[in-house]
Formats: sequence, C-alpha cells, structure tokens
Amino acid sequence: MIHNPAQMKSANWPGPNRNVAVETFERVADEPLDLIAVYGATAFDLFHVSDELSSSYDDSGELTETISELAEEMRQDFVRHGLFAGLRPTQDRVEYKSGTLDGRKLLQVYCGGRGMLLVADPDEPEEPLVRAAMSLLSV
Repeated sequence: MIHNPAQMKSANWPGPNRNVAVETFERVADEPLDLIAVYGATAFDLFHVSDELSSSYDDSGELTETISELAEEMRQDFVRHGLFAGLRPTQDRVEYKSGTLDGRKLLQVYCGGRGMLLVADPDEPEEPLVRAAMSLLSV
C-alpha cells in the first residue's frame, strides 16, 4: 500500500491524515468501520464515527461520554504499553488486541509509538485492518 507522504500529517504528531486513513479502511474493510481514531500518550484524534454508531446512542451526549471513556482507556493502555514494550519483542513492531464494544469488534493497534482504535462489524476479518493500521501508523 503506497501513501502520499505529503498527506500523512497530523496536528498532534507526524501520522496519518484523517482522509487518507478513512479512505484506506474503506478499501480494505468488507463493511464500513464505525469508528477510527489515532492516539498516543497525550492525544486522541477522532477520525470517523459512523451514522450507525451515532444512532445507536440515545443522544450525542451519551455518544460523547462513551468516546471520552474510550479515549481515556486508550491513553492509559498506551502508557502501560509504552512502559513494558521493551520487555517483550514484537514482530514488525506491531501489536494489537481485540475486544467488543456494544456488540461491535474493537481493535487496538500499536505501531511506531502510536495507537489506532477501530470499531468494526463483529464478523470483520482482523488481519486486513491490522495491516492497514500498521501501514498508516508506521509512516
């Protein structure tokens, strides 16, 4: 996968551009993703929230609260990951873990000192998403 390096910038750190990230996942995912975010120890950049995910909450305040809680959990996980990353070797410097959020697949991908949070259909294959995240984060 080849990206235009001029497009791969973020206000918080060098990293994926919102449009490039969304377009990348549209190409590799079988179903549209519900949420795409990039994060580090001090930043959480929300790139995409689907209409389907938004409508599954009673109001925007409830959605905002859920995303805020996720952002804080990701920040804490990122800090813990950074503290212990040197103790465990990783293949191609990529690690990921999966879980669930309201019946959806939740993927956290760590690569190159950054993290990416993805919320997808529960049947979505993980490998293409992880590879895409890796290509976006390792720029």
